[in-house]
Amino acid sequence: MTEKRNQHYIPKFYLRKFSYRANEKQIGLFNVKTGFFFPTATLKHQGSKDFFYGADGVIEEGLSIIEGKLAESLKKIIIERKVPTKLSKEHINLLVFVGLTHLRNPVIIQNMKDLFKTAQLRAQELDPELDVTKHFPEISHEDAIKMSLSGVSEVVSYMADLDVKLLINRTKIPFITSDFPVVKYNQYLELKKWDHGKTGYGNTGLQIIIPLNDELSILLYDGLIYNVGDKKKNYLGINKEKDVKKLNMLQLLNCLETVYFNEKISEPQMKELSEMASKFKRANEMQSTLHYISDGKIPFQPKKENLIVSGSTELEVDLKIAGISVHAFGKAQKLSNTMAQLRPVPLQLMRERDRNKANY
Repeated sequence: MTEKRNQHYIPKFYLRKFSYRANEKQIGLFNVKTGFFFPTATLKHQGSKDFFYGADGVIEEGLSIIEGKLAESLKKIIIERKVPTKLSKEHINLLVFVGLTHLRNPVIIQNMKDLFKTAQLRAQELDPELDVTKHFPEISHEDAIKMSLSGVSEVVSYMADLDVKLLINRTKIPFITSDFPVVKYNQYLELKKWDHGKTGYGNTGLQIIIPLNDELSILLYDGLIYNVGDKKKNYLGINKEKDVKKLNMLQLLNCLETVYFNEKISEPQMKELSEMASKFKRANEMQSTLHYISDGKIPFQPKKENLIVSGSTELEVDLKIAGISVHAFGKAQKLSNTMAQLRPVPLQLMRERDRNKANY
């Protein structure tokens, strides 16, 4: 049994960048469910749960080794204020950090467990006589973690084609983060009023925002759709306080329950952000619907809904940030008639994966 009882799903090296007066020991927090504000919480107990990865410590130890390498890559980005070259070691490390931070989060783990339970309930609706546990067995917490983490390499490969820029905060309001800091958004598909999934890692128009400290955020984005600032610069300056507030609001809507910040954020500011966020639907909440199995023209069984479609809510706040826009090519692009609007590279990767499975 491991001695590391307090196991982090948000790395301490990451949270330290938002610590109170850069002391790396305390951090401000705001609970979005209760409205509790505390400016100097103990940092080492944030973004963690007792034995989250299991009592044997195997996964925890493996992640600790990986985190050491990722910490150096993020530190370099912060110090140099420069994004890594595509497909360089530092670029891959950044993508691994994003993928791991997303897939290891309690929100994702719980959603994975809920997915099986939802499938059981929906299957029972379709066939009351069905032995649902045989077809949709319940999975343990550790199994859910292993299943989720097993997707890291695939997620990284899907993100590799995305362009990267730094968002540099030039206002007096600092960037904040949360206990689920990887925010996925899609201004393009929201603009197109697309009713299905918008923020899968392979989706056309995907944007991923993750703060690095109170002054810097990483933006990964679909370069075939968006213009982000000056093409010759690897950063976009954020000069308007209202834009910083919008980006910070995304953290409130995306988090599990807690947002984090340094001493530059006051309680009235957090209350204002909370009020802004209350007007929009939160992300990552499980939802399930029944549909028809169809060949694209007519349902195979038109009188019986027999397809279970499960997923989670996505952020839609009519986001507009100065310097980020859909360019002419993106506006001219037409949506396909498929359920998933995919970028060319992820689409090719999925086809290759399917061919390999068929051959196997």
